[in-house]
Order: sequence, then structure tokens, then C-alpha cells
Amino acid sequence: MIHVDRIAYIEVLARMAARLSGRDPDQHVCLRLGEFVAFNDLMWRYPDFLARAEAAYAALDGPPPA
Repeated sequence: MIHVDRIAYIEVLARMAARLSGRDPDQHVCLRLGEFVAFNDLMWRYPDFLARAEAAYAALDGPPPA
């Protein structure tokens, strides 16, 4: 599988993770800790959702169970 496909699949899985958590994947979020901006992007790009998408992709892309 080529790299471009992987990026597209990660986006789809991250959007699914956001939606399953009850969030709108396309909602813009600005997370501030005091005056520090910790996150300022679309919900599906939140690091937790990307991590879940990476894990799901790795599980789905691995060898089939014996």
C-alpha cells in the first residue's frame, strides 16, 4: 500500500474515532491552558483521535489471524 492511501485511511479512522466519542470531526477546536494554546485545529486532528486511528490502521493492516 502506498503512503498516500495510508494518510487517507488514517484520516477516515480518526474521523470515525471522533464521531464515536460524540464529537463532530469537522468542528474547529481551540484548547487553551492559561495563555498557552495547546491545540488549535479540527477535532479529527486531535492527537488522541490520530493515535487511535494509527492503532486501528496497524491492527487492520497487519497479518490476518492464524
